Amino acid sequence: MRGFARVVTIASAVALVGLSPFFAAGAQAVTVGQYRHPNSAKDLSFNKTYLIGVADGLIAYNTSADPKLFCLPGLLPKITFEQANDIIMHWARKASGAADLPLGRALLFGLKDTYPCPR
Repeated sequence: MRGFARVVTIASAVALVGLSPFFAAGAQAVTVGQYRHPNSAKDLSFNKTYLIGVADGLIAYNTSADPKLFCLPGLLPKITFEQANDIIMHWARKASGAADLPLGRALLFGLKDTYPCPR
């Protein structure tokens, strides 16, 4: 594993370990519907953190994937919460049945649509 990919993988693992207190109730994927319509301010805060964790994990995986699933511009692949949120919302508006889809899968589909790799 190259140096940069190793750093990204380690950083993602640290971020996920930091989120472990949020998963005390049991691991369950957040759906697009749950993300779009949180029940409380606590759920909204959790959803934001969850989305960034999912985005970081997908980007970390993608750095070592061959072929790439999506191609972010720039040397240091990173997206902000706002970008990830916009990608999810844009993709979910045009996809039928998106509400029941896990947030991670929806983000992956949105990243593929937003940042396709040259063929």
